[in-house]
Amino acid sequence: MSGSKQHFIPQSLLRGFGFKKGKSTFVVAYTLDRGIFTPATDGIAAERHFYSELRVEGGDETLDDQITYYETPLATMLAKLRALGDGEQADPREAAEFVTHLAIRNDNFRKAVTSAGTAMVEGVANQFADTASARKLLGLDGDAIKGPFAEQLAEAFEQYRPLIAMMGMDEAMFRQWAFSTVQANFDTYHAETRGAMDEALATILESMPGVAASAQRKSLGQTLAPAERVEHMTAFNWRIVHVPGLILPDCAAIAYESAGIASPLMLASLDTLVSIFVPLSSERMLVGSRTGAVPVPADLNEAFAGCSWDFFVAREPTPELEALRDTLRSRVVSHLDDLVDSAISEAVAERGARS
Repeated sequence: MSGSKQHFIPQSLLRGFGFKKGKSTFVVAYTLDRGIFTPATDGIAAERHFYSELRVEGGDETLDDQITYYETPLATMLAKLRALGDGEQADPREAAEFVTHLAIRNDNFRKAVTSAGTAMVEGVANQFADTASARKLLGLDGDAIKGPFAEQLAEAFEQYRPLIAMMGMDEAMFRQWAFSTVQANFDTYHAETRGAMDEALATILESMPGVAASAQRKSLGQTLAPAERVEHMTAFNWRIVHVPGLILPDCAAIAYESAGIASPLMLASLDTLVSIFVPLSSERMLVGSRTGAVPVPADLNEAFAGCSWDFFVAREPTPELEALRDTLRSRVVSHLDDLVDSAISEAVAERGARS
């Protein structure tokens, strides 16, 4: 039933990593900031109004309503997968839809997008933080008029052509005059505008979590299992593997790309995916691969923990799992850092080439 407390990991999946106590199922939660504790499944992987506010009486169906209805067939898919024997093949389309939905609905994805967006904005801002870098990016570091500033001068001349003509300047004269003036006064201008830029940056960064949440909700509102992703992963070979002692990461599914690096499935490139690992219970896992059966990595639980953002859950407390708390977020942060650094470097290089 939909309500204020909305699960971004279905309870039907969480129960496979828990133990019964009375009428409830409990799991051991290993968290980044809250230590280790033992909540019932209704008290973990959930947040008030994570997907939507409650429906107003007589109003339209909410996103949480849609997800709640979808969880009935999802639980049926999960039960079928859990019932398969070790090494048995799963229906590729059902497996692909199941995995796709789990990957796009969780808080791990939302927070990873927030983190990447924040890093991207800060990285770009740092390029303008000192005068020398700003001059270079804007095309003001030499004698020739180039780069973004050249484009702005061309637009300005067209817009104010009559006024510039009244000043007795043609386009070449105007360009050189404006270029020289801005060059001579750029240091002062940069210092004067730095405060305003910092305020604008702070506003953007403050809005980033809301932007990421809104984007995820909008995407889920359009489809709970994007057809393009489902179709892509339907081509994978899906099978069940029985492995004792599995944990459930808060990203639900991880992927290995051709470089052998593990990341949350939603952060991996579909074109370079080699294998996907989705724990279904503490003893069963769904494995997808482009070719035949792939070996289970020896450090799989460590990969699950490193790809988690805030927590992972398990059936019982152990010293080995407690040690994995130190690896929480490590792989996903490393992956995001690489993506952001690459994007900024490419943007700067492209800007330099255009200059």
